[in-house]
Amino acid sequence: MMYDFDQDPKRVQDTLFCSMSAHFLTNELPVEAIDWEHEKIEKWVEENRWEPFEYWDIHDYIELIEAASYHAWLFMKNNFEEMVKKEEN
Repeated sequence: MMYDFDQDPKRVQDTLFCSMSAHFLTNELPVEAIDWEHEKIEKWVEENRWEPFEYWDIHDYIELIEAASYHAWLFMKNNFEEMVKKEEN
């Protein structure tokens, strides 16, 4: 299942998903993609797929990007205060 952009009112996870896509695609998914239909996102990802993943099922491939972005979001959520304290010192 594609990441549900509608469930993130602050759009933090949405923009993180787009940013993390740069690690798996030849081009970063544009932030405007947050408002695209799932089919358009899948087509864009298919056209910008990184060669090592060219034979992956498109849904599995998008789930890989979702998993990476969700893990990054959880890390930031769970460690935000500590990260800010380190920056202030």
